[in-house]
Amino acid sequence: MDEIEELSLEHSRARFEVMEGERSADFGLLLADAMIYAIGFISVIIALADIANSINPTEWLWKDGDLVLLACGAALWFCSQSLNDFKRFLPLWLRMALKLGIGPKAFADQSESAQRRRASTLVLSSLLSAIIGWKIGNLDGSIVTRVGIDFHLVIYAVAVGLMLLSIHWFRLIRSESSIQQFDR
Repeated sequence: MDEIEELSLEHSRARFEVMEGERSADFGLLLADAMIYAIGFISVIIALADIANSINPTEWLWKDGDLVLLACGAALWFCSQSLNDFKRFLPLWLRMALKLGIGPKAFADQSESAQRRRASTLVLSSLLSAIIGWKIGNLDGSIVTRVGIDFHLVIYAVAVGLMLLSIHWFRLIRSESSIQQFDR
């Protein structure tokens, strides 16, 4: 193989590599992002419902609220932003004008450091979700879904799912990739 072929193969290898499980990692990240965002939003709303008795934040009763639930919800929202490269800070019309897209990048289009950051964010999100589930489970009243399941059990299930997804991501990062060659 001559030098030009070796150079070409070396620089194009990453683009044509095929790794088993990438589609499930991409789909899982989209689903995880939605769940993380929703759980973070709900926990902030629940925490603010105890604190805010008016629209003026100077009149809020901070000592009566669950600040751990509020902080975990805000941190979970921040994790959701991290999964999307903080693109949600920009208005939708500006993201579309800059062609940034709405969802997170595909697994294959990310650098290894970005993949590790997202997998670590999933671990942190799992832990924060478990704390939120515990805090919601210890509220005075119980929150029950339409089918009769306690809401904190749903959050626990999401936390387990996030941990399993992060394990899948770390496994994909460590695994060997291969290049498929097609017959002409």
